Amino acid sequence: MEHFKELSNTKLFAEIGELDCQAMMYCFKTKFKVFSKNQRIIEQGEAIENLPIILKGAGMVEHVDKMGNISIVLQMNVGDVYGIESAYAGQEFFNDSLIATEKTLVMFMNKHRLITPCQNKCKRHELVVKSLMQMIAVRNGELLNKLTHMSKKSIRDKLLSYFSHMSALTNSQYFEIPFNKTELANYLSVDRSAMSTELTKMKNEGIIDFDKKEYRLIRNNKG
Repeated sequence: MEHFKELSNTKLFAEIGELDCQAMMYCFKTKFKVFSKNQRIIEQGEAIENLPIILKGAGMVEHVDKMGNISIVLQMNVGDVYGIESAYAGQEFFNDSLIATEKTLVMFMNKHRLITPCQNKCKRHELVVKSLMQMIAVRNGELLNKLTHMSKKSIRDKLLSYFSHMSALTNSQYFEIPFNKTELANYLSVDRSAMSTELTKMKNEGIIDFDKKEYRLIRNNKG
């Protein structure tokens, strides 16, 4: 079937064979679409009818408040399903936008068919629901990590909290972040100019080093 290789690389469908996967594509009323970099996959305020799962590429969840302030909520990678928490909570509209950060292949799945078990109570649907619950737990952990970074009082401490987390994830002083400086400022909800000034100070003090999206945490000094 079309795109089975990409589907089998996702946690949601990893344990499902090709024939069963094909049957589920019919059950979920799936549609595939390719998005170019910076193209909006989902618009904030759009009705939740179909949930997108990223099969290739990556995306970024962005929120714009009534004053026009932009906040980056999460990074979305291969296998991530956007909006599943909102769907299970019974929300009718997406709270945020999903934007492709590179050329991205997306599969859309009908919300009702996905979150409502089929009458046959088939094993394959149970596997998908189990995976969805695990994904929601991981997503909540990611949001808690972000709240930890944002709860720090100073820009420096917010940056150090985030960099320490990324360093721990890679088990290395060297790591790459998914954001440019504007996106990082929006992720941490800080002023970009002030953040850039702080980054330069931290580099001059030998706390960090960086080149574009590649960083090195030399020492976690909050002084």
